[in-house]
Amino acid sequence: MQQQTAYPYFHLINYIYVNFAFLKNETNRTKMSVKKEIFYNVFWKHKGARNLFLLSKEEFLDTKTFTIDKDTTSVSFPRIILSNIQNKDEHLFGQIKFRTETQNIKKESLITETIEKYTPILNNLLETKFGKSIQTFLKDLEVDFAEMFSPLIFALFTSEKEFEKKSIELLQKYEFIGKHINTFSELETYFQREAISKNFKNILSEQNLLNLFEILKAVKDIYVNEVYKGLYNSNQVLVSSFHDIDNFEDRLNLFSILYESEIISGSTEDSFIECTNCPPATYRGVLQLKTDPRKLREMKCPICNSPLTFYVPYELDKSIYEIVKSKDGLILDALLVKLRNGNLGFSINQVFLNDIEIDCIYKIEGMLCIVECKMYKQNTTSKLESKLKEHLTKLVNDILRIIESGKFKNEKVKPILLVNISDNNLLNQVMNEVKNNNSHELFQGAKILTIEQI
Repeated sequence: MQQQTAYPYFHLINYIYVNFAFLKNETNRTKMSVKKEIFYNVFWKHKGARNLFLLSKEEFLDTKTFTIDKDTTSVSFPRIILSNIQNKDEHLFGQIKFRTETQNIKKESLITETIEKYTPILNNLLETKFGKSIQTFLKDLEVDFAEMFSPLIFALFTSEKEFEKKSIELLQKYEFIGKHINTFSELETYFQREAISKNFKNILSEQNLLNLFEILKAVKDIYVNEVYKGLYNSNQVLVSSFHDIDNFEDRLNLFSILYESEIISGSTEDSFIECTNCPPATYRGVLQLKTDPRKLREMKCPICNSPLTFYVPYELDKSIYEIVKSKDGLILDALLVKLRNGNLGFSINQVFLNDIEIDCIYKIEGMLCIVECKMYKQNTTSKLESKLKEHLTKLVNDILRIIESGKFKNEKVKPILLVNISDNNLLNQVMNEVKNNNSHELFQGAKILTIEQI
């Protein structure tokens, strides 16, 4: 009995002994979270994942551009949108686009006609109940429109709950509603029970109430359509055109791996499905959908059994999102992971001469490698060549200035421009042109590399 009991412990002790070297060297594990380790396991082993995550954040993440008082800013959200519509030149994309716009035109027309019909009544009611609130609202509106509505605009592209919260806060601020109302559902109940039943009972007939609810539904439909447009107009839906996975099924397999690895997860944002084979508005839905991406291709219309078109948002893990949206993108972080795995020491973001910042410096085989990381937008190929030349030339000239100041004088130095461009012919062409125009040995030893080559 004692031997049987001790048997599994013997194997445990043996396992620890055999793997002692691994357990002893905890440097990599302590410096890298479990989620990050899982991510890089996929990243290094799957070329499609490397190409995907090495896109610039504006191309990879769902990015919205806002303009306020001539100032433009872009916000990248931790959202990946999967769709079986491959590009905006497809007939299906145009079909969905025009269907949505047609529905919006009809809804806006309904709202305009109904409001014009009830304008005299509404004016009287609003002046009676909300006169002071309206005056204050209009006064502030004239002073700073952007300050009032920018929180609503940003919330519109963040989440439905955030948009609801900011809308309610705005109505409460101007005392259109009380502090006890905190959701759209409560607001609807308030108008049905309090504002309409009690205060307007003598004025609004049953038909008028039906018209009012029709307006509310039209407003909701327009809002839903705007969110839908935000998805299908997103730059991020076209992510498939930037990497070398050339068919939809392989892309879904990649995203399935990311989903099972919890690098992406089901989003709380609305998903949109539509049957483009049926007439408009026959089968069209807004729903919460959390599923393995591979199962998306199985969705079919219950009416005609045709495959559904879909736009399904997935949420990118927060820790990976922070890396992707950082100044140097994922490429610098991937370099540091590679250096740690090779047990190489390094320093990052060192400043020289007050105006030169070097992304990474490490030493290997007696060579001091000085690295500048650049994440380029890959849909601007016409400008890539000139940018690559400019950045490689600047890197070498910066290093020459640092050497002249007394640093690295006794070191063998190699300048490396680390990029997210996988076109080796373009990179070699740029390197050759820069070297042909500069005879200095530092230029001759300079390299433009990808993360796979370093």
